[in-house]
Amino acid sequence: MNYTVLIVDDEAMPRKVLKDHLPWDTLRVTEIFQASDGQEAIEQARLCQPDIIISDIKMPRMNGIQMAFAIREFCPHCQFIFLSGYSDKEYLKGAIKLKAANYVEKPIDLDEIKQALEEVIDELDKLKKIETPGSLRTLFFHGCRDSDSPLNTAIFEGSQIHLDSIAESIRQRKESDTETALRRLYREASRCEGTEPDYLRHFYRQIVFLFLTAAEDYNITGITQKSDFYLYTAAGKETLSELWDALLTLSRTYFASLTYQDTDIVSRVDRYLEQHYQNPCLTVQDAAHDLGFANTYLCAAYKKSCGKTINQHLTQLRILHAKELLSGSSQKLYEVAKNVGYANGKYFTRLFTRETGLSPKEYRERHRHEK
Repeated sequence: MNYTVLIVDDEAMPRKVLKDHLPWDTLRVTEIFQASDGQEAIEQARLCQPDIIISDIKMPRMNGIQMAFAIREFCPHCQFIFLSGYSDKEYLKGAIKLKAANYVEKPIDLDEIKQALEEVIDELDKLKKIETPGSLRTLFFHGCRDSDSPLNTAIFEGSQIHLDSIAESIRQRKESDTETALRRLYREASRCEGTEPDYLRHFYRQIVFLFLTAAEDYNITGITQKSDFYLYTAAGKETLSELWDALLTLSRTYFASLTYQDTDIVSRVDRYLEQHYQNPCLTVQDAAHDLGFANTYLCAAYKKSCGKTINQHLTQLRILHAKELLSGSSQKLYEVAKNVGYANGKYFTRLFTRETGLSPKEYRERHRHEK
């Protein structure tokens, strides 16, 4: 069994020493990659899927522990050997929490690093014997550990185009298009049995993030409160079909929640405006924030449900209460204006006249005359 190593250090010399002076052939390491900091290492790891990472622990932009946790998200079986010239207990605690394979102090001792590599490779050999194509990968793609059908070597490559297409369907509230895209991706992935299951689990999480982001914008708490389940528990499904079933369930839950929310949104907005119409500074943005919705979503959903904008309804509500005050009280016009949310009496008069065809004074006189 051969292995791939990624060396990460912000200094070029340690990288060169490790690359040039370790017996890689004896260690059965066939590919060696390098990165100069944590951010670059994450990008490299996505491409080369290393078995082992030898990394400095203190680097600019991102330290080795932060980098390792990020890489473990999509490459969970990768083993880490950390190098550090600092006896910082916080770094050591981080390495322990990460279950790093080894923690070696600088200056570099090649014999010590070689010994650490031998221990890691021995563990990987044991792991590989368990995780043969006839066991976990076959289980992931075929649904059982033993199968008469051999695995093919095709590789699935999830792209940003895939994610953008699904995000657009979610944004446009197209449930059928979203589900079709998810089923199409499942068919493509299921035919690519050379793909690492952890890569597909990572791609699954990227799709989950699209739903979680939308659910947060629309305040769908039934989904946002279960984000850990969708990102971690569901992502650990043993088979690809179970993984994608979890995605379809999430999609259906999301769109069902939207439909329910649309029917309730008008009453919630109307109730909010009734409680706050006297505030002259009230805005639609205030309503959206207090009700827990994205502003653009709230405006679109309200108009779709009742055929008018929130501002139109607010104006109608204020005019209605102004009529009640004009006909049932002796308040002066500027007081009426203030009590229905208009700080400017002249603007209130123009608006009232436009909406009713009568000035406030004419409305009051006509009402009294009719009474």
